[in-house]
Amino acid sequence: MVHQRWWMMPVATVLVAVLPVVSLAGLWAAPKPTDKVESGVNWSTQFIQAKAIGVAPPTALNPQHGRALAIEAGTILARKELLAIAHGVAIDSQATVQSLMVAGTVTEARVSGVIRGAQVVEVNDLGGGAVEVTVAVAATGEFADLVMPRMVTPRPSPPSVVPPPPPDPRPEAKPTPPPEIFSGLVIDARGLGVKPAMAPKVLSEGGQEIYGSATVDRDWAVQQGMVGYTKDLSVAQSAPRVGERPLVIKGLRAAGANKADVVVSNADAAKLLAAAENLSFMEKARVMIVVD
Repeated sequence: MVHQRWWMMPVATVLVAVLPVVSLAGLWAAPKPTDKVESGVNWSTQFIQAKAIGVAPPTALNPQHGRALAIEAGTILARKELLAIAHGVAIDSQATVQSLMVAGTVTEARVSGVIRGAQVVEVNDLGGGAVEVTVAVAATGEFADLVMPRMVTPRPSPPSVVPPPPPDPRPEAKPTPPPEIFSGLVIDARGLGVKPAMAPKVLSEGGQEIYGSATVDRDWAVQQGMVGYTKDLSVAQSAPRVGERPLVIKGLRAAGANKADVVVSNADAAKLLAAAENLSFMEKARVMIVVD
């Protein structure tokens, strides 16, 4: 990123507002070692962020006034950088925000409108009247509602109920154990090259969509994201998102042009779909993916 200097008009003609540093309701935080951060997106906390440098102009009336001008300058530049980052955010295994805009599904004006709402979350003084400003916007909520798929497709059904066979005169066989019921899903996709996205899919070896836009309630996905990402398996297993008894499985490979989808074994897919109750947690997006 090329840092730019920003010079104000004569002070007498400009009204300057001091931009507060906010915490976005306490949700934004500096990345942790277990967070998955890629190209300006913290996929673990689901925030898009950008930084830029602002410099106090020589027309500043005093150091406090100069700092306020520098913060304002840095904020303007950081939001421009944030818009460029937002264009590259992967939506699913094929699309990015930029490709949606090219296709006319999403307009530049609407994306820019969301980015204009990005808030200053951190200011670092660099000395000499310069400051580094970090701005961030949630990838959930308004942004997610703008770019998430709206297509409604049939949801995968649990196995059909087969009528019981007539009584067998032979010795009674042991009853088949009931299917397991889970509180969430954790997929260990480390080493597969899986890339985070807004709306990834989980596929069986045969290509059936086990989890994705066909299974999740869009409102839940908009509120908290389709999946949670982390680089630590233990963090994923203990995440409140997946509850106390998640099904933990190993992914087989990444799929799609953006490498956003995860293929799992047919056996694991069948285990997940064996109980209708498991569709309930998938509806509520209780899924974590562990990536590199």
